[in-house]
Amino acid sequence: MSTPPQQKTGRILPFRPRAHSRRDKPMREQTRSPVPDLSKYSRLPEEEDYAHRMLMNVLALLFLSVMVYCGIWIADNMSQRSKDQDCVLAGRTNCALIPLPPD
Repeated sequence: MSTPPQQKTGRILPFRPRAHSRRDKPMREQTRSPVPDLSKYSRLPEEEDYAHRMLMNVLALLFLSVMVYCGIWIADNMSQRSKDQDCVLAGRTNCALIPLPPD
């Protein structure tokens, strides 16, 4: 019975943080927010209008659904027209489907 070949094991590369240069800002200044004040955008939980938010979510869902439907319809229509054009350019004479009346 032969011994299995040695499996290669990965190497661990130690990553060390970069040394701070004199041009870097001290850490105390980097922890401050770059925006002066966001309190004007905050609301208390009782001020939230969940009904309005849900209405906007439903409207967004309907709008996106219509957009997806239109995209699929356009792609299908373009595909069918391409097939019809290929049929005509190939010289065939029975490319258009003629609906038959029910018996």
